[in-house]
Amino acid sequence: MTARFHEKTDEEFEVQVRTLVRLVSACTLGLWSFAAGLLIGTFYLF
Repeated sequence: MTARFHEKTDEEFEVQVRTLVRLVSACTLGLWSFAAGLLIGTFYLF
């Protein structure tokens, strides 16, 4: 058995970068939403 190493093309690399950027932006948006919710909650409750 021989192992073949698949070299990534530029297109595959761009797809992976886009996926990573989407994930990071979604996590960042979620953290901002959570922080805003906490801020609003503290002023609303107290």
